[in-house]
Amino acid sequence: MRKNDSPLRKRNLYWLIFLLAVVIALLFLIPTRGRENFPQSEIPVFLDFSGESGQANPAYYPEGELESGQSFVLRDESGGALDETSIMVYADDEFILENNDMYRVVSVDWEGRAAVCEKTGRAELPYLEAWDQPPVTKGNYVPKIGIYMTHTDESYVPTEGTASKTGRGGILKVGSRFAEILKSKGLDAVLSQNKHDPHDGNAYSRSRRTAVQLLKSNPDVLFDVHRDGVPDPGFYATTLDGEKGTKIRLVVGKQNPAMASNLEFAKQIKSYYDKHEPGLIKGIYMAKGNYNQDIGPRVLLLEVGTHTNTREEAEKGIEVFAGGLPQFLGAGARNGGQGQKTPLNTNKGIQTAILWLVGAAAVGGAAFIWISKGAGGGSGRSS
Repeated sequence: MRKNDSPLRKRNLYWLIFLLAVVIALLFLIPTRGRENFPQSEIPVFLDFSGESGQANPAYYPEGELESGQSFVLRDESGGALDETSIMVYADDEFILENNDMYRVVSVDWEGRAAVCEKTGRAELPYLEAWDQPPVTKGNYVPKIGIYMTHTDESYVPTEGTASKTGRGGILKVGSRFAEILKSKGLDAVLSQNKHDPHDGNAYSRSRRTAVQLLKSNPDVLFDVHRDGVPDPGFYATTLDGEKGTKIRLVVGKQNPAMASNLEFAKQIKSYYDKHEPGLIKGIYMAKGNYNQDIGPRVLLLEVGTHTNTREEAEKGIEVFAGGLPQFLGAGARNGGQGQKTPLNTNKGIQTAILWLVGAAAVGGAAFIWISKGAGGGSGRSS
């Protein structure tokens, strides 16, 4: 007569569910590098944009960009110019224009640095009534902002005389000004000026260490500050508080499990500033790549002007952006004065991951029970 093996089966079932949860969690946590997700036939061969050798450069990385002064022009199907960026453009990239029209890249002409795009509709931007009221921060939770710069060489030609200064680019001063204004407004800003040069395909791998380091301070938001390489200084130029400044573009990486929550956060930012600082946000570009945004639900890349703007104009842009963050982030700290975090908790990417974990565990558990019953002759009785 066999002993009843029900306790053993239960213990095995618990272990199976645990292992399934661990495996799926790892799948979500491992950074999406992007290269592995491309068939070789889809990897473009870029020209050497230095204009000197004219030789083909087969190097490929999704988070790449053109040399300063080179850009992709994004056009509608009739040929009209819609947008421009020095970020590498791929088919199925998406973007939201300043007027909130949405487009998808249909095809890319690599040598001509142009892309054909189709309109997909209008962006739905959420708006919170709390944003219309001053934030209440005294005695409540004070939002913490993490700031770093992946491309620490990026500079502004009219001010620094060059587009690139290894390890000491003007973008570092823009990041410093960002943190300075945040602190003056009562927010907790954590700034890293770690260097990640050279400006190559591994820059994001190097800056990932900085991003993870910043996460240890438990920030609510993490911003990677850049500047674009579009040649026209008027592309980002604007007037802010009566002074010359630059607009800011938000960039979201599409190849990471936190993409949905980061995109939702970007939309919330644009929604807020469209009302309180109209014209400041240039738009949102959803680019192929990771940009280290898989590490959290509120991790964004900021393009603060372009290399042909002055650094002072870029600093004005980031000052105005920083000035609005206390109201934007602090609006949620008023809920009964309980020190709660901000209401920007849609985090769809994380919710999806959790649902996957629960669903996979349930399916695995059911399969294990079915197999166990089959192994025991379907009854589980002693004989």
